[in-house]
Amino acid sequence: MPIDEVMKCTLRYTFIAFTSAIILSGCGGGKSSVETTFSSTAALNTEGPISTGERNVATRICYAYQSKSKNFRGSDFLGTNFTFSAKKIDCQNTTKTYQINATLKYDDNNNLIYQTPSTIDPNLKFVKKVQTDSSGYLSQLCTKIQNNEVINNTITDVTTGTKVQITFIREGLDGFFLQYFKKQTDNSYKIDSAEKLKVRTQIDYKNGQILGMDESYSNQKICNSQFDVNKYSDYTQTFISR
Repeated sequence: MPIDEVMKCTLRYTFIAFTSAIILSGCGGGKSSVETTFSSTAALNTEGPISTGERNVATRICYAYQSKSKNFRGSDFLGTNFTFSAKKIDCQNTTKTYQINATLKYDDNNNLIYQTPSTIDPNLKFVKKVQTDSSGYLSQLCTKIQNNEVINNTITDVTTGTKVQITFIREGLDGFFLQYFKKQTDNSYKIDSAEKLKVRTQIDYKNGQILGMDESYSNQKICNSQFDVNKYSDYTQTFISR
């Protein structure tokens, strides 16, 4: 179950005023002691509230996502083209590198997406969804920041038993790392996949850049049993230009 379905909620416009003081009060944050590079042997971290440093990073990202959501719905951005590079390594070790040109549009649910041309090869992986404060991985979390509520690092899907753990990071840019753990028949949890996003927030913003832009996205997923049990596919998508 996608985390954006688990974390679905709407962030009110008043969030800007609420977060401004928090954003200016602390520019550090993010875990450095927790491994944020995908590993096929990764184990669950201790479940509990995120740290103050991580919350600072999360607050900056939520603020930047809200700004992006507002700007992207305006005439300066909507309907314009974005260019991304992509690299995919599959379970057979086949590597593909390519470039995607997409147009910022609304989908049928009035959510923002990067729409690719109909002529594009359907086998080329590309993540179309635009992450914002109210639509995407952090939608419910951003609402909790607005309401000054506790944010836990783990969400459990009661239907499938999958646990999703989030770590906020500072790796050149602010970002977050999602790890998905599947429940096994012996009630243990095994890593299945992970995603990482690095986001342009206000402490890294310069004229001509896009506040809230996901500068990079990556996804790793464990290969099925016919391959090496420690093998995984790897996909990276990088924003180039607009």
